[in-house]
Amino acid sequence: MEDIFVEKSVKRDYGRMGILFPVFSITALVIFLVFLNGIPIIFGFNIIFFTGTVSLLLGYLLYRIIKGIRNTEYQIEITNDRFEISKVTDQKKIEVLAGLSIRDCEYIGPVTSDRFGSDLKEAEYSLNCTSKREYDLSDDIWYLCITQEKVRYNIIFEFDEQMYQVFRRYNPRGTKVINV
Repeated sequence: MEDIFVEKSVKRDYGRMGILFPVFSITALVIFLVFLNGIPIIFGFNIIFFTGTVSLLLGYLLYRIIKGIRNTEYQIEITNDRFEISKVTDQKKIEVLAGLSIRDCEYIGPVTSDRFGSDLKEAEYSLNCTSKREYDLSDDIWYLCITQEKVRYNIIFEFDEQMYQVFRRYNPRGTKVINV
């Protein structure tokens, strides 16, 4: 048998929140910094070195937060029966979120299936690895349900046709049958 490898990257789109959060947070920071630097000067305290340093640090912190949020993508790698999901931030930092065997999955199928509602309620943890914060209920979005060490997980991801052959090969009973 030959090795199978499927890889898919999905960049997270935050929609309106991706625009509103930076605007409101920068505005709030500017207003805070005006008070932080202006009030001591009004009362005659010359601590501009301290308040200026705090201002620069807060500005840099906000910059890192906004940059980290806006540059988030999820990477799905399937190697034979191994399914791994990683979160890539700023195209540098890679954090492995989940690693599991496809053979251990209880169900793999679209979120439009009848099981999805009950599986979502019964799961202790759900991981959304789609391009949107709020995914649509469509046949292009799939999920897998697995119980490991008495904890139930749902991983929701964007489906690719290459994945289907791997799912059917290593977990034929748990994978929803579709015509590809």
